[in-house]
Amino acid sequence: MERPTIFNSPDKWNSRFVTADGYKTHYIEAGEDNPERVVMCHGGANEIGMGNYRWYPNIVPLGEHLHVYAVDELGHGQTDPPRNLDDLGHVRVRADHVISFIEALDLAPVNLIGQSQGGWIVTYITIKRPDLVKKLILVDSGSTAGSGIRKPGEGRQVIEVDGQQVEVDGSGDLPYFKDVFEPGTMMPKEGLTNTREGLRKYVGAFVYNKDMVTEEYLDHLMELSARWNDLYMRHKGKEYWAKNGMQGASEMYYFDGAHIRDHVHKISVPTLVMWGRNSNKGIDPGYDLYKSIPNAQMHIFDKASHFIWLDQPEDFNNLATWFLGKE
Repeated sequence: MERPTIFNSPDKWNSRFVTADGYKTHYIEAGEDNPERVVMCHGGANEIGMGNYRWYPNIVPLGEHLHVYAVDELGHGQTDPPRNLDDLGHVRVRADHVISFIEALDLAPVNLIGQSQGGWIVTYITIKRPDLVKKLILVDSGSTAGSGIRKPGEGRQVIEVDGQQVEVDGSGDLPYFKDVFEPGTMMPKEGLTNTREGLRKYVGAFVYNKDMVTEEYLDHLMELSARWNDLYMRHKGKEYWAKNGMQGASEMYYFDGAHIRDHVHKISVPTLVMWGRNSNKGIDPGYDLYKSIPNAQMHIFDKASHFIWLDQPEDFNNLATWFLGKE
């Protein structure tokens, strides 16, 4: 039986827009008759504006049990860019916009799912605005865990990445960077964000099962690249990285004087941490993150990298449904 997705089940979801903080904001809605609501916040791959379609095998199945809102964050998908283009991709600016989205639709208190940078976003919201949040799911969020970023006073740092012990330099640089990013940056190599085969390789670097980078999904990514790639390269291209470097770019993950991982002990809502055993972000930062959060559970998915919802969609959907539906 064919797995239901947003591509083959167009009658099971709706594409909608709402104005949030003055921005035209796109979201996908499914399961409108279900009482338990969840907002899904995506991560980065900013240079192609890769937004909520990355949840293509999850939105419809989750919508069978939950009322799903998968938002396109600022500068992604069909949502507007930030008014200050220097804020393209900035997680704090995107987080404030998600708060406005939740308030515009009067969703609070609502469950939140966030992956990667989206995990940072929903963690920030949970800490700063606990009145908005019911339960929290963090999905392989190296941005929240500080993967590869050395803590103050920390010496030699070794983490497990896809079964291998790897020494990292503390700047945030990880082993997979050499395959997709220009040296000393997180700027994709030329051709990875504006050609079909480049996009296949770029997104493929984050999945264990390369078959999940489907032709339908690549069609969508090519459309997004045509809209976003040049804009991002003008504002977050070579000049940005020459000026800021890895250290400067990582500063957006800090607030109130510390990295967000040093604030997660303040989380008071039930939390589920999902991680990939083969994550290119490293498994140890995920485990440390879980241990730092009160009232948390953790599930590690085998044969799954950073995009675990693509690698193991059925297990991901079932686990998220169970956690958000249980008393």
